[in-house]
Amino acid sequence: MGWLYPFRPRPWADIAAEFRQLAAARPAYDHMAEVVESVLDSRAPLLGSTSLGDLIVVDRPVPRAPWGAVVVTGPWSQRAVMVPGWVRIEHVGTGGEVAERPVAEAVPLFWRFVTGKFGVLPAPQMS
Repeated sequence: MGWLYPFRPRPWADIAAEFRQLAAARPAYDHMAEVVESVLDSRAPLLGSTSLGDLIVVDRPVPRAPWGAVVVTGPWSQRAVMVPGWVRIEHVGTGGEVAERPVAEAVPLFWRFVTGKFGVLPAPQMS
């Protein structure tokens, strides 16, 4: 189970710029920009891409098909939650899992998925 087409990673700086621009125009994308910023801050060995406003994340190296991914669904995605102010994060692939929570929980929920599915931990946060 998983996607059968090649994964084409994008630079995290480009993904961050895209989501910052989306969030500036549509605040409903703020949590998406926050998730990407958390990846940049963590320097975790993750690869990312986007598809129609969704964030798609895999671990390194670039996976061969079929591959699994953690997907953070954007507010206007075809797969988006129906509850305003909530986010959907899912693991697509073997052992798939879906969770929907308030957007305030997007970053910790994303890292729960990434840690559970890929074994990648976020960097410790300095206070």
